[in-house]
Amino acid sequence: MLTVVILALIALTALIGAFLLARHRVRLIEARHPPSAEFINVAGIRLHYRRTGNSAQPAILVLHGATSNLEEPFAALSERLEGEHVIWLDRPGLGWSDRPEGPWSPEREAALIADFLDEIGVSSALVVGHSWGGAIAMRLAMDHPARVDALLLIAPALSAWIGEAAWFNKVSFWPGAGWLLTHVIVPIVGEKQTAAGARSAFHPEPVPADYVSRTSLPLLLRPRTWRANAADMKCVNEHLEVQETRYQDIEHHTLVLAGKGDTVLWSHRHGGQVAARMPNGEMRWIGGAGHNLHHHHPEAVHDAILALRERAAGSSGLAVQNAE
Repeated sequence: MLTVVILALIALTALIGAFLLARHRVRLIEARHPPSAEFINVAGIRLHYRRTGNSAQPAILVLHGATSNLEEPFAALSERLEGEHVIWLDRPGLGWSDRPEGPWSPEREAALIADFLDEIGVSSALVVGHSWGGAIAMRLAMDHPARVDALLLIAPALSAWIGEAAWFNKVSFWPGAGWLLTHVIVPIVGEKQTAAGARSAFHPEPVPADYVSRTSLPLLLRPRTWRANAADMKCVNEHLEVQETRYQDIEHHTLVLAGKGDTVLWSHRHGGQVAARMPNGEMRWIGGAGHNLHHHHPEAVHDAILALRERAAGSSGLAVQNAE
């Protein structure tokens, strides 16, 4: 009996020590990647965003994908979009933005983003969405069409049955094991895995120098941020199944950029097939590109924005193009 008590005390001491180490790692991450833009209160929720460029230009709203924050697309596109009026948003729950309590969905996220646009005085914007941000952009166009001028979707995740949620997203919500994973294991060992995740997202193209640090990706490893992202991803198929049957009703001019080398998702199903169903949709393939194509092909993103503006202004005739 005494041996059992001693072993239990050793285990408890080890757990407390690991928890304290994890909290220290989280503090270090936040110190290295502090908020670098503005905060605004929207319906009682604090959101973090950056506004750049010429405010006299039509607005562009950029929505980053899963696991990341506004610094990710900013690092890729800010130089090329320097003369534009761009709004870079930490999506609710990620980066330095908060998320309301309760079940979360693209519908709730789109509603909060529409309220955010109200708060900053932007009536509508051309919406750029990367990966999971593409799904949110589509939801914004469906539920709040007047807020969207046009849609640019970069390697978007749009169709249901994208694959089973990763085990760690599910385990994050298990009793006991979920707390241990999110509050202890992820903050301690997760930073070593971010580089591997980046390689997968960029394949077959190289990862830019200092990508993980410059894009503040380690912010994902904080418990509340990890759980927010895991909540999105563990229900990704259900979310997409709800909305994908409505894509053909979206009349906004829409352009999808994707690479056939994308190993994160099947671009033809999530991009090509969806664009073909939309009345004003276009698919553009970027030769040799992976999932994070906006970093190596910012000019293609800017060209797409200009094309969308022309078409939204009244020109017609969207054609499938091949940039290979």
